[in-house]
Amino acid sequence: MIKALTFILSFLFFVISLLTLSHYGVNWDSVSHLQRGQAYLHYYITGKKDYTDLTQWDLRNKKYFQQVDTIFFKPNLPKDEVPRISIYQNTGQDLNNIMLRYDYGHPHVSDVSSSFFNLILFQKLGLLNDIDSYRVYGVLLASFLVGLVFWWTTKSYGKFAGLIAAITLSLYPLFWSESHFNNEKDIPETVFITFMLFSFYQGIIYKSWRWILAFGVFFGLALGTKFNVLFSIFIILPWFIIYLMKEKITNKYFSIKFSLALIAAPIIGIFIVIGTWPFFWSDPIQKTLKIISFYKTIGTTVSIEQGFTGPFGISTYPIQWILYTTPLVILFLSMLGLIQIIKNIKKKDMQSLLILLMFLVPILRVTWPGMNIYGGVRQIMEYIPAMAMIAGIGGLSLRNKIESILSKRVNKFQLFASIMILILFVPHINKLIEIHPNENVYFNPLIGGLKGAKERDFPGWGVSFGAPYREAIDWINKNTEQGAKLTTGYEILSNIPGIFIRPDIVYKSNRSGYLREGEYVISLRFQGAEKRSYFDMYLDRMIEPVHQVTVDGVPILKIWKNDKEHLKKEWSAEEVLDNVDFTKNNNGLSFDAGKVVKLSRLEIWYSENDCMELTTGYLMVSKNGEEWERIPGVLPEEVRIKVLGTQPSNGKFIEPFAGQIARYINLYLSPQDSCVTQIEKVKLYYFK
Repeated sequence: MIKALTFILSFLFFVISLLTLSHYGVNWDSVSHLQRGQAYLHYYITGKKDYTDLTQWDLRNKKYFQQVDTIFFKPNLPKDEVPRISIYQNTGQDLNNIMLRYDYGHPHVSDVSSSFFNLILFQKLGLLNDIDSYRVYGVLLASFLVGLVFWWTTKSYGKFAGLIAAITLSLYPLFWSESHFNNEKDIPETVFITFMLFSFYQGIIYKSWRWILAFGVFFGLALGTKFNVLFSIFIILPWFIIYLMKEKITNKYFSIKFSLALIAAPIIGIFIVIGTWPFFWSDPIQKTLKIISFYKTIGTTVSIEQGFTGPFGISTYPIQWILYTTPLVILFLSMLGLIQIIKNIKKKDMQSLLILLMFLVPILRVTWPGMNIYGGVRQIMEYIPAMAMIAGIGGLSLRNKIESILSKRVNKFQLFASIMILILFVPHINKLIEIHPNENVYFNPLIGGLKGAKERDFPGWGVSFGAPYREAIDWINKNTEQGAKLTTGYEILSNIPGIFIRPDIVYKSNRSGYLREGEYVISLRFQGAEKRSYFDMYLDRMIEPVHQVTVDGVPILKIWKNDKEHLKKEWSAEEVLDNVDFTKNNNGLSFDAGKVVKLSRLEIWYSENDCMELTTGYLMVSKNGEEWERIPGVLPEEVRIKVLGTQPSNGKFIEPFAGQIARYINLYLSPQDSCVTQIEKVKLYYFK
């Protein structure tokens, strides 16, 4: 019965996830991960470090456009005419390139595994499209985890606790959403760590060397995905020591096979990583140090957000994030479950202790002084399965309490009590349906939903990691004119796979800013996005969006058409100052408009004779010369207005503004006497 229910729950999660797979965009990390995954997979299969044996084609001709509203493969050409290789094999990033340039971050195992699903489902069988075929890997792993959580909880606490645990995991907004498109890092890591700890528990409790070897395999898969698994030592070691003390274990407990398995398990795990990662094969010590440095950088150098420093320097940000992004029903059941787990631990229940450590350690490691996390808790998702099991225990505790109250009057009220608890999930399910497919930006009523998080400027509000892109492209394909121009606001173009874009649309980096050349612009909206670049500020302040993806009334993605028709009226009138006072100083140049104005752009013509090129520079503006605002971006650059090219260059410099109110402009330059300082003419444009 338990095996059948485990299969049913896993299968149900998998089917529903598969049916909704086409609703989610591409994770903004996918490009680097999937390029690498394909390069390694091709090397494993052919022994080649390049793609010279594959038929290449020019993606710019858009003959291979695929529907965005389905996971199934629908090319414009018959299948036998389509050279089915992935878009991520057609970027010029073969194994030679990848190992030379940037293969020292997160390990590779899940990159390769998801690429294998693409190879079979898209390239060989033509069943699913190029992008979604990768995601089946993550969805399948997540489905296995739902089954494991049900099985594990049920075996110790009964089927009702297992059912609540499985429902909790499936409906946890972050887990549900990310399982659809976070298939290279956090979802696989969460799955492998949970299976690893389960295998270790089974191996120790039942003295099974087979389970211990399975522990080693899952350790290797987790280590080959992210180094988060190394923190599991703070789960395994305390638990194992307490278990040995509780059971009064002697050396007779450790048979030869069991002892050898304990020794072999970590070796197996390390071999899985190093043996399948060509990056390691030359100078493994230095490569290991590089990876450790990478993790140290992202885990310790991000400063704690102001207002989130607790006693002894701990960061309260992860705790607050979990508090505000966990559905209330799950919070409630988890609190009841924690109470019950503590009672169980007092009775020396070792499984309860393990579950508690599984929940606490991932959270504690990013709250510890000197440690940190950013953009929410996606990077420590391994706490979620343990939380689901705790909620399952809490649900059972609540059912027993309700049943005991009701049974004093009427017998056999267990079914009624169970239904009452299941009904508690209905409002949350309705909320998930309402915000679908953007569940990973969910905030609960304790903070007022996403709207309340935005009003409080809670760090990381609205960060969707690319999920809304799919909906945006669907709108673009259905609503834009033939030959329309399309670009992204600040993001890189590869965040949106070209094969999903209608063939006639010109998709490239054609940001025109104040020139307003009519390009459609897609950009995610989240905390700080409106201030990160000129183009972001320009679009948000001056152009009316033509479409928005909203959650709780808050836009998390906007689409603009950058033309005069959509320019807001208050920014339509512009004047120019031809004679702007400027002075050279030790830092570069200072400009005085003579009055406070709404800045539009600064244009400088300069001589390039006998001078040095600009190495770096930036601007600051001020109303009074005392309080200054930094203009985003570092010169020289071309992202301000792509169609103008790199600024400054060829004797002219154009700095666009987004209506900042100021009188003074300081241009900081390095070197200080670079060519830009040899001014021949200056114009300052401002809005009336």
